[in-house]
Amino acid sequence: MNRSTLFRAAVAAAGVSLLAACGGNASADGEEKKPSSSSAGSTPSAADAFTVTHVGGPTAVLEIAGQRILIDPTFDAPKKYKSGMSKTKGPAFGPEKLGKIDAVLLSHDQHDDNLDGKGREVLKDIPVVFSTPGAHKRLGDHITPMKSWEERELKSSGSTIKVTAVPALHGPDGVDRGADGEVTGFVLSGKGVPTTYVSGDNASVKVAKQVGDRIKKDIGAIDTAILFAGAARTPAILDNAPLTLTSKNAALVAKDLNPRKVVPIHTDSWDIYSEDIKSLVNAFKEQGVDDKLVDLEPAGEKKNLS
Repeated sequence: MNRSTLFRAAVAAAGVSLLAACGGNASADGEEKKPSSSSAGSTPSAADAFTVTHVGGPTAVLEIAGQRILIDPTFDAPKKYKSGMSKTKGPAFGPEKLGKIDAVLLSHDQHDDNLDGKGREVLKDIPVVFSTPGAHKRLGDHITPMKSWEERELKSSGSTIKVTAVPALHGPDGVDRGADGEVTGFVLSGKGVPTTYVSGDNASVKVAKQVGDRIKKDIGAIDTAILFAGAARTPAILDNAPLTLTSKNAALVAKDLNPRKVVPIHTDSWDIYSEDIKSLVNAFKEQGVDDKLVDLEPAGEKKNLS
């Protein structure tokens, strides 16, 4: 059973339609009627377009305020890496179909599931890459390093997006993994920009709540949360503890932050994920926030977030 079937089956069991959150309509028999959509690599037709296209794993293209932003590029075909992890499914499309990208939000560079070989090649052709100070040291001056709560501006002819780096904890509360666990999240905001939280590989509900509280105080309500879930685990690190949000914790974050939409990524295409989209939908149902979830299937199809 594929991810899309699991998602729809879980939603049907919950008795809740998520099609409105995905920009689709439903017929009387529950069958989705998808609106026509342009290709993943096209330019937004209007400056106020707000869409997401899931490529696979943590990789997605966000179109917001007339700009196109790539999150954690991974474009390799399935393979096993020296780190021991394996990619089990290729991307929905390759770099050649990306189209113009204005910037990359790179949560971290030191793990293959967030930046693989072809992803590294993609970075060379993109003018702005925001990431951690460690990524700047390892990848070079092409990377704009950002410490937590630092701000940068991403400007285009029609908009200015404020990019704020926010804390993320790549493991359980109270654990310091050092340089190997250095990771960042991001918040996008500004005039005409839906305030969007990108969690990065954060496993902590506490840290996400701290981010949400400060953003609500300094900027305003979070409109959309892009949550890295999947409860990534590896026996070699912290005795198999979750390194990203479990399904339950992702639901708790959604309940606490109360965004209008939740975009769930980082749940497929790699063998390190211990939880899937079905468990995520069930956890969101238990917390009463399943109406916020955006169905990203099929991968590679643009989804409306407006």
